[in-house]
Amino acid sequence: MRMDDGMLTVCNLTLEASTGNMPVERLSPISRHFYGARTVGMNRQYAAMGVNERVDMLVRIWRDRNIHIGDYVLLEDGQQYRIDQVQQVDDEHGLPATDLSLSKLENNYAVKSE
Repeated sequence: MRMDDGMLTVCNLTLEASTGNMPVERLSPISRHFYGARTVGMNRQYAAMGVNERVDMLVRIWRDRNIHIGDYVLLEDGQQYRIDQVQQVDDEHGLPATDLSLSKLENNYAVKSE
């Protein structure tokens, strides 16, 4: 399995507010992973369109069962995505992996420092 396309950070969305200020939504990092970009197939794309969603990117990481639909992904170049599907799979060599279907965010969130 090829995992040399970069490093991604899985985040969840949190509300932070200092005393007297409005809460601000921020991405809070929860884990980091090497990833391999995958081809988004026609079946996956049509299935997403059927429920008014889109798949902008598909990535594979080593298995992590703590990642959930609705978490977020931050790439090294600053691009932010929402996780719309999580699939636990075995790669072509039988090694455990997780595929993440991602949709690009139209407006980026601030990111909490680690």
